[in-house]
Amino acid sequence: MKKEQGPLLYIGQPALKHVQPVMQEIAKAGEVPETPEINETPETGVKPVAKETPSESGRLLPFKEMNVEEKVIYLAQRRIPVPCQLEWKSGSVRGVIERFDGDNVWVLEEEGKETVRVPIAEIVYVRIAGT
Repeated sequence: MKKEQGPLLYIGQPALKHVQPVMQEIAKAGEVPETPEINETPETGVKPVAKETPSESGRLLPFKEMNVEEKVIYLAQRRIPVPCQLEWKSGSVRGVIERFDGDNVWVLEEEGKETVRVPIAEIVYVRIAGT
């Protein structure tokens, strides 16, 4: 067999050595900690199972299935501001949610001229702009 040569692009070629990667030869498993036995006493009363909220389960609901407050919290906590349209009883605004303190939502209008304060209780509909 003939040894493969590297590309011959220059007159003076450097002598390159083939580097052999270092492999692990021996693998050891870590020690398994002993688990103490748990003695539980059976409870007499049966507790009803509560429905898990999305924040408890770690899985995020689709935006369409969220309620108004969850949508506002989701949009306020995003790193990249998402343009949205908020509609409430007396009007509507299109812009980016700046902050949310539990009672009020501050929305920077699309033109960026002024910030509008909207009480969360009055918001009827939240929609991501462009959808």
